Amino acid sequence: MISDFRNDRLCEADSFLSVVKPDYTECPMIAAVGAGGKTSTLRRLAEEYALMGKKAIVLTTTHMREETTPWSCVAEEEEWISKGKALLERVKECLEQYGQAWIGTKAKKGKMSSVPETILKEIEKWRIPLLIEADGARMLPLKVPGEPVLLPQTTHVFSVYGMDALDQKLEEICFRSEKAAELLGKQPEDQVTEEDIIKLACHEQGGRKGCPKQAEYIVVLNKADTKERRDRACKIAKCLYENGIKNIFVTSYKL
Repeated sequence: MISDFRNDRLCEADSFLSVVKPDYTECPMIAAVGAGGKTSTLRRLAEEYALMGKKAIVLTTTHMREETTPWSCVAEEEEWISKGKALLERVKECLEQYGQAWIGTKAKKGKMSSVPETILKEIEKWRIPLLIEADGARMLPLKVPGEPVLLPQTTHVFSVYGMDALDQKLEEICFRSEKAAELLGKQPEDQVTEEDIIKLACHEQGGRKGCPKQAEYIVVLNKADTKERRDRACKIAKCLYENGIKNIFVTSYKL
């Protein structure tokens, strides 16, 4: 389920791309930051491109859980350096066959990390959409960013928040909860409210941290898996809109 907020209400949307329309740029570079569904959002975007008959590459500038799919192209960092050309041919094969490729280097605990800069520069020459997970959150639904690795050429930033964080203790569900408490003026044991998510999404040291000036900023309120969460997400979306954020999605990848 994907809805976007417009005309003071949530409206069902066919896809992210039908609303955002990033292809007005020569080569979209879409980054996902935040917590509570970044990888799922990138997966959905990659699928949308594939359904449109277009190709997209998913990668990470930090760490991302490795995909166990036929289009996963993950290798040791040394292999990317020594066998880069052969691995890039494998990436091209995945793009032709599946319309997408997920690339990275092998890391610990089933995660992958960023490919060498030389490989990234080569991929950029292909002039196809790049979908990038730009920070980690340790599987928690909320976070305050440290230093998200947003590339200067980023055209769109999807800032993701898990609605399952509401009414939970900040220290239990927020990555870097002490920093979040300081930014929000709360105690770590305080519960998360709608106002907290609004402040995090709007704050220059929250969801907007590191966002390039030219990039379009988009908020995704994910895990709206129940009517109550959807209603509360609508309340948040309304406030975000009034604070100047015009692209807001409410999603549930279970519905």
